[in-house]
Amino acid sequence: MNKRDFNVVGNEGTDNQELAKGIAFVKSRRAELNVVQMVENMRDQAMPNGVIINDAYCDRSMTRDYDREGLNAFFATLKEEDFEVVVVRSLNEITDDIYDLEEFVKTITDMGIWLYSLEVGPVPIIVSHAEDFGC
Repeated sequence: MNKRDFNVVGNEGTDNQELAKGIAFVKSRRAELNVVQMVENMRDQAMPNGVIINDAYCDRSMTRDYDREGLNAFFATLKEEDFEVVVVRSLNEITDDIYDLEEFVKTITDMGIWLYSLEVGPVPIIVSHAEDFGC
């Protein structure tokens, strides 16, 4: 599947809809049951937009720095599996810093993976104008 094809908003009623294989990225220190509920809600929102969430990763670290153990472990997971899309509720779950967000987007893009924020939709390859994305 080409990256441009995963967002099939408006095509959810067709029989031949192709869904992109996604992984949910959740930044939370909440109880496991709460995280499961978050992922279920993400799954419900992502499916009509052409993304099926097959797996989830929860970053429980206290920091939002780009260079953190939880994020490095997430990248290792992405290298081991065949995901097409990383789904987040908000870009702020990744980081509050626009430069770190650009680095995150570049890292996963170099792996051939899209970033999809449930708040704003597909995120451009090069993130700019942070205020447009709620950062």
